[in-house]
Amino acid sequence: MSLLFGLILLVLPLDTTTFLLDEVVVVERKGTETADRQQQSRQVTTISTAELAVLPPVISPKDIAQEVPNLAMPDYGSAMTSSIYVRGLGARLDQPVVGIMVDGIPLLDKNGYDRALLSLTQATFYSGPQGTLYGRNTMGGIMALTTRLPLDVACRETMVEVGYGSANTFRVKASYYHPVNNQFGWSLAATYGRTDGFYTNTFTGKKVDDSQDGALRLQLQGKPNSLWSLYHVSEASYTHQGAFPYADALTGQIAFNSPSGYRRFCLQESLRALYEREDSRLQLVGTYQLLADHMFMDQDYTSLSYFTLNQKQRQHAAMVDAFWTGQPDVTWYRYSVGATAFIKHNQMDAPVSFLRTGIDSLILANANRGIHKAFPNDSLEIEEEQIEMSNRFLLFNAGGAVYHQSEFSPLPRLHITAGIRLDCEYASMDYDAAAPLHYRMTAMMTRYRAFQTALSGSLHQTNFQVLPRLDIRYDWDRITLYGYAARGSKAGGYNPQIFSTILQNRMMTDLMADMGVHLNTGADPRFTQPSITQYKPESAWTGEVGIHALLFGHDNHRLTMDADVFYTDVQDQQVTVFPEGKTTGRMMANAAHARSAGTEGVLNYRWTDSRWQVRCSAAYGFTDARFLQFDNGMGDYSGKVVPYAPRHTFSVRATMSYRFNKYSESSVANQLTPSSLSVTLAANGQGRTYWDEANTLYDPFYAVLNATYNLMWQHFSLHVWAKNLTNTSYQTFYFVSMSRPFYQQAKPVQAGVTLRYRF
Repeated sequence: MSLLFGLILLVLPLDTTTFLLDEVVVVERKGTETADRQQQSRQVTTISTAELAVLPPVISPKDIAQEVPNLAMPDYGSAMTSSIYVRGLGARLDQPVVGIMVDGIPLLDKNGYDRALLSLTQATFYSGPQGTLYGRNTMGGIMALTTRLPLDVACRETMVEVGYGSANTFRVKASYYHPVNNQFGWSLAATYGRTDGFYTNTFTGKKVDDSQDGALRLQLQGKPNSLWSLYHVSEASYTHQGAFPYADALTGQIAFNSPSGYRRFCLQESLRALYEREDSRLQLVGTYQLLADHMFMDQDYTSLSYFTLNQKQRQHAAMVDAFWTGQPDVTWYRYSVGATAFIKHNQMDAPVSFLRTGIDSLILANANRGIHKAFPNDSLEIEEEQIEMSNRFLLFNAGGAVYHQSEFSPLPRLHITAGIRLDCEYASMDYDAAAPLHYRMTAMMTRYRAFQTALSGSLHQTNFQVLPRLDIRYDWDRITLYGYAARGSKAGGYNPQIFSTILQNRMMTDLMADMGVHLNTGADPRFTQPSITQYKPESAWTGEVGIHALLFGHDNHRLTMDADVFYTDVQDQQVTVFPEGKTTGRMMANAAHARSAGTEGVLNYRWTDSRWQVRCSAAYGFTDARFLQFDNGMGDYSGKVVPYAPRHTFSVRATMSYRFNKYSESSVANQLTPSSLSVTLAANGQGRTYWDEANTLYDPFYAVLNATYNLMWQHFSLHVWAKNLTNTSYQTFYFVSMSRPFYQQAKPVQAGVTLRYRF
């Protein structure tokens, strides 16, 4: 496919629009998005090239989230569990509430969100529902990541970067950019990283979270004429890590006896074509993405032999999108129309192995408790030392949408945007599960008898969504007021992770039937049917009003402010449910009704003279997200705070830099350039974060201090960094499994140094 795209590239390549504002800002557009924050009818957080340079190393999207108010991407134990929470929305499992795009290409599965980023130049987060233009799973926002393109450089360029830090952490990056001429260029970039890890398994004495990862990317970019542009990327990445460093909350120790880890390989082939004239614009996007991963887990997280999970999946996903923007012979109106289609095919094999302790305490203990009431001298025995519950699934999703947006300017300063999207999605799950074993009743049977519980079948659902949006914006010279109302949605689907619990309950019931008795085995009747794996789409209406203001901007001073208040009404909110008792199964369910209300504020200040520059920023977000109606059969949680999403987030950052050569008005955006020195102090914090629907468990508000020192001298740069200088102790995750609480502790103080040479 890469060769095919390369051949097409010689005919039709692509363009990235550049705006000169405070800094050079490269924006991947869809429709009429602009880099100017004062032309936005939403809250926008942009982390520029200069800001990325003074942050601790930005390896993955998780390192960006802490800079955005009301956004959290916590560390949940592996690169697979890329949970995102924004404005109180989000879920631990399955569908994301935020979409991630890299150079205008969407990542099609949340399991691939936590990945190494190559040649990142800018990160922009658009808060609030973006479903009218972007569709499913963007009801909380879009994270748009921009990387360096081959034609962004004027001549051949090579960059090598080497970094070393705490826990024997090492990372190397290399890139080569070759603009052949003004019409065609190519680049090759690679990265490799490893760490010994921070958490020790006291049972084995070894680190739990050692890891390696790498990525390789080829980019082709061309502009054969003034109208056509095209961008192509081929990228492969892998992750190989120890995982799930969950400590027992009663002992504070990580101690489990079966290996736990995560392996992932991703392949992406994408093509984005652009045809642009003065009055119209056509964008075509096509992408194919392969995700093959392997997760193995000591699912009881203890040193006892209860059970393990060994899950493998191979997912193929493809998406095409066509988007046309035109402007008739009037200056006050502009329209956009588009169509998109996608398909996902995922083969999953997720056997759960019950080991001897699990067989005795989870199966036999429950069964014999009921048997002894009727037959005091008889007991059920199972011959196997290990029972493998096979779980095979074929998960399929396909959908399509058409969408339209109209922009009106009835008055010079008044702008109205109205849009609508019609979405249709089909989802199905084929399942084939079995649990073979041999059993006997001690007083009734002298030999073990073969037995098998099996479940096979198919589930499917079709869902339609209508996603309208209405924006109103009024611009003054230094102030913009805006408001919007929009509907977003998060896709429905199936959650196979509860299937081992279903099979376990069915097995105990079927065992009694096979013996011809009907006794209470402790099986929960709510978790015996495959239909409980199905969950409906989540949808929400959001209203927001806000302001973008240039408080002052003259000579060498500039201060901007952004603030908003929002309210979101959520229907069928997707939540993670843990069955009671000694089981590790978890499922996705729909809460009846929830709401989220809050506010965000951002201040940015810059002062510059001939050699010195000071940059300061502060961001704060508050969210109060609560269930209005939610009874999951184990409790009524109406009025309780939605768990896992922090109620408060904040970040402050101050950078002082000195340039050995004077700043000049002609310097592009006054960015930190070679021959400069900078020092940055930053603090980030969040909380309170509730861990359960009853709001009995929570992590209090916490803050961490980070610092960086940067020296840039001609082609060389030195970056010294430290994270969590206060060595703040907090939890990134807390849950209950088998009626026992576990948590993941945050990483301690970390420090490192990065050397970069560009030639």
